[in-house]
Amino acid sequence: MNLEGVMAITEELLAGSAVAGNIEDLASLRIEIFREFPYLYDGRRKDELNYLKTYAETPDAFVIIVSDGDKVVGAATGMPLRHETKELVEPFSGTFCSVDEVYYVGELLFYPEYRNCGLGMSIVRMIEEHIRSLNTYRYLTCATVARPDDHPLRPSGYVPIDRFLTRNDFRPLPEVVTEFTWLETDGVRRDHSMNFWVKELPA
Repeated sequence: MNLEGVMAITEELLAGSAVAGNIEDLASLRIEIFREFPYLYDGRRKDELNYLKTYAETPDAFVIIVSDGDKVVGAATGMPLRHETKELVEPFSGTFCSVDEVYYVGELLFYPEYRNCGLGMSIVRMIEEHIRSLNTYRYLTCATVARPDDHPLRPSGYVPIDRFLTRNDFRPLPEVVTEFTWLETDGVRRDHSMNFWVKELPA
């Protein structure tokens, strides 16, 4: 996408009660994009709204809203790892990362027409600057869905997010994995492995 044709891209970081007014648009974004490969997640609006409320209620949590004029076209979310679910916290037990020093980036999502135009890199920089300003967290982490290269629903020309993460100086943690179960778009609940990536923030 050529950003010169975009009417007015804005990026806004929200925290606390400011998050609440945007969760409807965020829920729509998540439901649509998570139906895509590699997630194939059949999300329910009620569940999404309940989940997103936690970002308004959790200390040091944030939501970044990316808008094109009045339309929300992308988002990122994050919260301290210690406030996340046990499926995300427990895998770090015994690693070089103290849980209290780790900040978990939940997702970075854009509608298709707003991908591959530099917005993702811009949002990662915004996240890093914000987390460093809190003077509490030493590491950023995120988790990606593990899918085989020959998955029948893998689109032609699909590029895994691994390349984007590597360009942004995240490195994989092969010894740190977790599992989640969710309903896929074909109506079947399946277990899914997720791999962790980590980046040490500059002092």
